[in-house]
Amino acid sequence: MAADSAITFREPLPSGSSRPRVVMGAKKLQLIPKLNAGISIWGQGSIDIDDQEIFMDTWIKKLIAEREDDYDSLESFATLLASETNNHIQPIDVTQDPFGTVGFHLAGFVDFKGEPLQTFYHVHNGRSQALEIRGDTVADPSVINANHDFPPHMAIELSGRLVWYRTRNGDLRIYNRLFGLLEDFLRHVERESHIVIPHSTSITDRADWLKFQINTMAELYEFSNLEARTIGGNIATLTITAEGTMNFRES
Repeated sequence: MAADSAITFREPLPSGSSRPRVVMGAKKLQLIPKLNAGISIWGQGSIDIDDQEIFMDTWIKKLIAEREDDYDSLESFATLLASETNNHIQPIDVTQDPFGTVGFHLAGFVDFKGEPLQTFYHVHNGRSQALEIRGDTVADPSVINANHDFPPHMAIELSGRLVWYRTRNGDLRIYNRLFGLLEDFLRHVERESHIVIPHSTSITDRADWLKFQINTMAELYEFSNLEARTIGGNIATLTITAEGTMNFRES
């Protein structure tokens, strides 16, 4: 998992309009020590608790620590997170925000038929593209749902090979297209010149490859005509192994 530390807000102006305001230093990627899992945040940067705006990362940190007795698995944490977020976030108009306004990536390992397999929940409002593609039942998209995008049984294909699953969120206007083209180009280079990038298959190096992508986007946005640099700050990465070893790095 990898995340930058920029949060974008809309700052009201005296004219009645607003402008984007970016705050660096948010802890958008955090550990859930009890579950040997990780959680990252996208979208809405704050949450209204008793008429007080609290940064979303601060609220998540408190939830993880103070509600330990209320969860004992990734599933129960995802359900708790969806319920608690819905208590403080109003339903959205899906015609205006079809893919949601706030969400959380929740990832780790679970026991599946005696084997530790990776699993992934996407807790968010808006449409669940992953469930729609699978043909699964999609819950009310106007509220936060604990969508089980990648159940453990999907981690292994019928042939027994491990499946590589990836999801992205955030400012995707350029990100997905750019790195889709780059990956196509690198596959072409590998076929033509036998140069493999990225070459290493270690989990730590894979995390560094994700960090490279975020850094690249941050630098590109620095040269853009965007009103605010919406990607940047420190970048955190988290790797989790089937043995339960977690490696969190921030730079």
